[in-house]
Amino acid sequence: MTIAQAAKILGLSTRTIRRSIKAGKIKAELVPGTFGEEYRITELPADPGKEKDTDYTPRHDAAQPSTQDPVQTSVHTLVQAPGQVMDIIRELQDKNLALAAQLGAATERIRNLENKVRLLTTTKIPWWKRLFSSSARTG
Repeated sequence: MTIAQAAKILGLSTRTIRRSIKAGKIKAELVPGTFGEEYRITELPADPGKEKDTDYTPRHDAAQPSTQDPVQTSVHTLVQAPGQVMDIIRELQDKNLALAAQLGAATERIRNLENKVRLLTTTKIPWWKRLFSSSARTG
């Protein structure tokens, strides 16, 4: 059967069915189709949508998260040492305050630049009108 048919039968989305096929939870094979290869499901499991219970206990052999993503690092630290939660919260609050200050400075800079642009775009009297109008007044 097709992915759409399996999704309808199981009451799941087609994306969930595709993920289950790629994860090996649903057996399927690729067959030639109108627009390229398509999956045909050969066997439906009894309950493919049922997830395993998630284990939130930290593993000692887990790889350290990338230091490029501070949120993921903070969450990883939170899972490793629940006693450090307050330190992480304080650190995030300090970062939040620093970012708020940067945002305020950037907003003020944008306002100043917008005012300068307004001054540049105001209608000016052409130089030749100023020249002739001033010479007409003097002479």
